[in-house]
Amino acid sequence: MNVTIVGGGLTGLTAAYYLGHAKPEWNITLYEQAPRFGGKIQTQRVDDFVVELGPDSYLGRKTEMTDLVHDLGLGDTLVSNETGQAFVYDEGSIHPIPGGSIMGIPTEMMPFVKATLISWSGKLRAGLDYFKKPYKLDENGDVSIGHFFQYHLGQEMMDKLIEPLLAGIYGGDIYKISLLSTFPHFIQVEQKYGNMVKGMMAAKMGHSKAGVSKAAKGAVAEGDVPRAGKGIMTDRQFENHEAKSSQTASTNTSSNSSGHATNTSPHRQTSKVQADMASRKGTAAQSGMFRQLTGGLESVITAIVDAMPSNVHLHTGALVSNIRYVEGMYAIDVENSGNDACGCQSHSKSIRTESINAENRVEASDSTKDSAIEVLLDKAPAMADHVIIATPPATYTQWFKDDSGFDFLRSMEQSSCAIAIMAFDKSTFDGDLKGSGLLITRKTDTPLTACTILNQKWPQTTPDDKVVLRVFIGKPGNDVVEQYSDEELSELAVEEIQHIMRFSAKPEWVRINRLIHCMPQYNVGHRAGIKAVREHVAENYPNLHLIGTPFDGIGIPDGVKQAKELVQTLVNEK
Repeated sequence: MNVTIVGGGLTGLTAAYYLGHAKPEWNITLYEQAPRFGGKIQTQRVDDFVVELGPDSYLGRKTEMTDLVHDLGLGDTLVSNETGQAFVYDEGSIHPIPGGSIMGIPTEMMPFVKATLISWSGKLRAGLDYFKKPYKLDENGDVSIGHFFQYHLGQEMMDKLIEPLLAGIYGGDIYKISLLSTFPHFIQVEQKYGNMVKGMMAAKMGHSKAGVSKAAKGAVAEGDVPRAGKGIMTDRQFENHEAKSSQTASTNTSSNSSGHATNTSPHRQTSKVQADMASRKGTAAQSGMFRQLTGGLESVITAIVDAMPSNVHLHTGALVSNIRYVEGMYAIDVENSGNDACGCQSHSKSIRTESINAENRVEASDSTKDSAIEVLLDKAPAMADHVIIATPPATYTQWFKDDSGFDFLRSMEQSSCAIAIMAFDKSTFDGDLKGSGLLITRKTDTPLTACTILNQKWPQTTPDDKVVLRVFIGKPGNDVVEQYSDEELSELAVEEIQHIMRFSAKPEWVRINRLIHCMPQYNVGHRAGIKAVREHVAENYPNLHLIGTPFDGIGIPDGVKQAKELVQTLVNEK
């Protein structure tokens, strides 16, 4: 059986890894267009800093990623984020996010009444939701996040709390993003209890009885957050899962769950770095919602490439230019590619300031430097019995061009953003470092959307005498991410965050990464559109499998889950 996998991000690599071990008799080939594996996951070292240019963590309670980490022998490098108060910056003032909320939805009276972020008229309008009827959904049972919460809680709550919390996850227009495809639990509790506030209060009581932790039900600043009410474990369930995973990892130094040899030593930190990490806070046993690895997320990419079974053949710099279904087989045209990303434009650059030390250096991760595999391709198309596509939606413009059944994928919106990571000397930093970071309301006159204080949220990534800020740039309708140069973006990010956080310290270095058209937008109608695509594929393209960010979640664990579920389906087929 010949299987071709298109896309060498984490989802495609996970599918190759598990399928290769489950079906050692199958011949599996993976093609990645970029010169490196990992997609948007990019870890770099700047001296003693661990710098994430893409996502910086994943949600721990979506356990598929943690299971993969343990399977790869990296379980002892897992850490969790430090917890702390998150804030919202709104037109010149910084306010704490109100306590007693579930993703910004008030479920306790006193914390909401005392909150300085919302005016008294805004609080009164939000309280009127107690008397509201359920929102009238469209024919697919869908509604935008913005219109749903505007109806229930009013415009001020939308602008100052709900939009910064939820829109930042997808980086798009909250009045377009589908609630059904992102947070369906809100619709479910509204329909069940008659209105949303009653439903969320009942849900919180249910969580308390079930033992769901504060981290699972509390307000989330930014990053990969759960679909509310879906797949949330109780504290006891999660602790048992973590303990079981750790125990499994300790017995897997010679073999993993698939029964193959696992050499973990190449993925460990040096003894000096390990000692540094051990002396700092942040272990997976603590209460933070998110998970990271001491070697950065790209250590997972390096490990999975190194541990790939021998029946899997990996190629980088390989552009799949066409896929055709011919007489029960798939013909795949593959060309050499010089592009630096698959399906989106990712561009990173180190911007050095005048104060940077001359011997400072930016070092790429092992995955970038060492795991690129030369691709030598024949002109004849590759033939496959099964094809697995694990790429962003824009790549579908290259394939099935005469088939309108894929038009939904081809027309899917993708948002852009940039990340500016900047380091400061702690002794000269004159700003007020409160909590883990802050969100910025969309109506504030700035292209910035959020800032994470990395040395406080992820202390293992930063030397003790440094301050590191991770600043997010890019709002709907603002084109600075696409139009500005790296130097201009760096200067803009520094000036804006200095103004917002009220400090004048100059960074020692700034690292910019632009992600252009890289985040699929789950707009209203997304679930119905994806269902139609899958039905079309099932009817017309046997053994063609579509997974990845266009389909069932944009988070890291979502991609791993899709890959593992597909492998299980293929293994179970007779």
